[in-house]
Amino acid sequence: MEGKRLFSAAGAYFFFSGGIDFLKNYTPTLNFYVVPIVIVTIVSYVVASCFFSVYSMAVDTLFLCFLEDLERNDGSVEKPFYMSKDLMNILGKKNLVMKKGSQGENF
Repeated sequence: MEGKRLFSAAGAYFFFSGGIDFLKNYTPTLNFYVVPIVIVTIVSYVVASCFFSVYSMAVDTLFLCFLEDLERNDGSVEKPFYMSKDLMNILGKKNLVMKKGSQGENF
C-alpha cells in the first residue's frame, strides 16, 4: 500500500512540475507543488481504501455464504450444496444425484 501512495505522489510531482512531456499542454503553472501533491496523495489513499474495504466486504460475504451452505446443507438430494463446483472440488464435497428409476416415496 505504501508503494502505491508513493507512486501517486511521484506521478503528481512529475505532472505538476511539467516532467511528463506529452502532458505539458495540460500542466498548470504553479509556484508551489507540495499542496497539490499532498491533496492527490490523500485523495488516492481515500479512494483506494474505500475500494478495498468494499472488496473485502464482498469477499467476507461470499465466505460467510459458503460457510452457511456447509452448515445447512449436506449434499443429499433433499439438501444439495449451492456452492460452485470449484468450491466443492476444493473441499472434496459432492452433491448426491438421484439415479434414474429410483424414485423415493415423495416423488
